[in-house]
Amino acid sequence: MDTSKLPRVSVLFPEQFPETARALGRAFINDPPFKMILPDVTEPVERARRLTMVFEVALAIQRKNGQPVFGVMIDGKVAGAAVTEGAGHPSIAQTIVSGLGGLPKLVSAVGTGGTMRAIQLMNELAHNHPPEPHIYLNFLGVDPDYQSRHCGTALLEHLKQLAAERSSLCGVYLETATEANVAYYQARQYEVLSEIRPLGVRMWRMLQRRRAQSASV
Repeated sequence: MDTSKLPRVSVLFPEQFPETARALGRAFINDPPFKMILPDVTEPVERARRLTMVFEVALAIQRKNGQPVFGVMIDGKVAGAAVTEGAGHPSIAQTIVSGLGGLPKLVSAVGTGGTMRAIQLMNELAHNHPPEPHIYLNFLGVDPDYQSRHCGTALLEHLKQLAAERSSLCGVYLETATEANVAYYQARQYEVLSEIRPLGVRMWRMLQRRRAQSASV
């Protein structure tokens, strides 16, 4: 695909986070790990509402830890977003401390059991990161109303370029629990490192290895 025709990616500011949380909440309705965290709510509108609350907490933690969020705007709305961490990503302890203010909202959204499962999931994922410095793509989601408009590809291309500019990084790392997404990422130069099963959910660890930018004349 001609990358010049992809939607524009920009940094999302905190005042855009409520809208970003809604887009991500809708995008992750059928995500397998979230189904394990929130197993009893199956009605789509209510599930999206609960997941929006989860992402509101997650984005508040992003802001406190100074980690970037990138997005694609279409029709003046956040159509898709990438929640990322740099090479100096916070520890699980730091993340939990940063999220204490949002704990009541998280418990309201997924219950005490769901909150404990979410922490367990984060802990296991954190222990399976590559040892080399990398950009971590924690969440990538596109609002269903804007899917098939290449928002995800634009966000992935943006992260690829960010990694290419930094020789200290090995690339961009992510996990996916949706088998159909494996081929999608492989088509964008991600390779499967291994499979893991946090909370009993099959997940693929994937890395897009950094490729240095060609020198321009």
